[in-house]
Amino acid sequence: MNYKFDNTITYMDYKALRAAVSWREVSERQFNLGLKNSRYISVIKDNGNAIGLIKGLGDGGYYWILTELIVHPDYQGQGLGRILVEGFLEYVDNSAVKGENLYIALQSAKGKESFYERFGFKLRPCNEGISGAGMSLHYVKD
Repeated sequence: MNYKFDNTITYMDYKALRAAVSWREVSERQFNLGLKNSRYISVIKDNGNAIGLIKGLGDGGYYWILTELIVHPDYQGQGLGRILVEGFLEYVDNSAVKGENLYIALQSAKGKESFYERFGFKLRPCNEGISGAGMSLHYVKD
């Protein structure tokens, strides 16, 4: 692998990545706001083209959310998703001091739950603690 990692991506590359994995399209306005307000972003590029992306949000203290992980289907199976997640988890870990609790949530794409379990994420609901079911709401604004 001779890929480049940075934290920049164009709207067209982002749009193409989302389309490659059959995710809903977002507007350029949403894209720009999402980048501006993300606490963490890492992009993998091959010859200048974005082939993978991870974005995360957080309050800088206890709560963190892995909001997006996309690896272009042509590049899946090479460990790129693992590298992206490990980078995010390291960033979150470095935000805390010894003894502090951290909470990281995500909404897995259907069928990809086992990928995240490798990093210690638990399915919700689970029999540990007070966690309820993971939930989401999607709608198109009128």
